[in-house]
Amino acid sequence: MSGGAQGGDMAFKIEAESMTKTTEAAKAAAEITSLLRAAMTGDVSLGARLKFVYPEAGVVMVDGSKTPNEVHNRDDEADCTVLIDPVLHLQMLRMEADQAQAFRQGKMRISGDVAVAVRLGPLVLRTINQGRS
Repeated sequence: MSGGAQGGDMAFKIEAESMTKTTEAAKAAAEITSLLRAAMTGDVSLGARLKFVYPEAGVVMVDGSKTPNEVHNRDDEADCTVLIDPVLHLQMLRMEADQAQAFRQGKMRISGDVAVAVRLGPLVLRTINQGRS
């Protein structure tokens, strides 16, 4: 077999891995959207707009400046923006990964009013705990 065929196989493998990663990211972003919609019920308010930017998977926007809160996937202006891999973010929301460690390792970047992102944690945790009961 020629080296060209092996090189082609390697390129195909890399492309397949990239597609799998993109699919995983899109699935994680969709699950995060659903989780945040469940967490942002009418009885809670974030009081600001928080955007999660997921490379290769779009955005999830929590607009807590409205009543009721709105969670959507439009790329709007935000008071706080978090850049993170959606698979890691989903792990964090499920309490399977440590937020502080992800931040220290540079796996998560926050711009704007960090307090907005901090306020989301207890709201999501409440929803997760209700689901476990």
